[in-house]
Amino acid sequence: MKPEARKKPLKSSLRKKIRALRRNLGAGEKQAMDSAINRFLSSYIVEHRPRTVAAFWPFDGEPDLLPSMDLLQREGIQVALPVLGITSGSPSMTFRKWTTATAMEENRYGIPEPSESPEVLMNEIDLMLLPLVAWDEDGGRLGMGAGFYDRALQPYGQSACPLRIGVAYQLQKVPQLPAEPWDIRLHMVLSESGWFTCPV
Repeated sequence: MKPEARKKPLKSSLRKKIRALRRNLGAGEKQAMDSAINRFLSSYIVEHRPRTVAAFWPFDGEPDLLPSMDLLQREGIQVALPVLGITSGSPSMTFRKWTTATAMEENRYGIPEPSESPEVLMNEIDLMLLPLVAWDEDGGRLGMGAGFYDRALQPYGQSACPLRIGVAYQLQKVPQLPAEPWDIRLHMVLSESGWFTCPV
């Protein structure tokens, strides 16, 4: 069996396991971890003052970054959210500006997206907060499997900008993830325990 063929069931079973662990968090426990993540992120924002930050709307038990998104907006920092689509028959992802007044509509996965706001180009984004299912200390990121972020970030895989920060819980950390040539690695990971810098 080819290595690629072995990786698929490994990734599938890992996704199932970690997503179940995340969804089974108690409401109080999750709220406490989300609060810690937002505190760390808020401090980073105030210290480093990026011009444009790409964030994500919480889905499937992911950390809720809405408090930090609100802070970004109040600090005059542009916030962008992903918008999923199809380009030349393949899944694609662009970004649109978000504010608390932005009209939102759900995509095919049930995730709210900005529906009419201006597009934010990738080269305008200083810092990108990425959702994930699992992560490792080498900067490996396991997503939901559609490859939206990996495709969008391919031209920037060897670049320090946008700064790629995975946002997750410690329970999503694994010893080592199966790697593919097209996987885009993270520069940092933010969890309820704080910041981890990856050796990218």
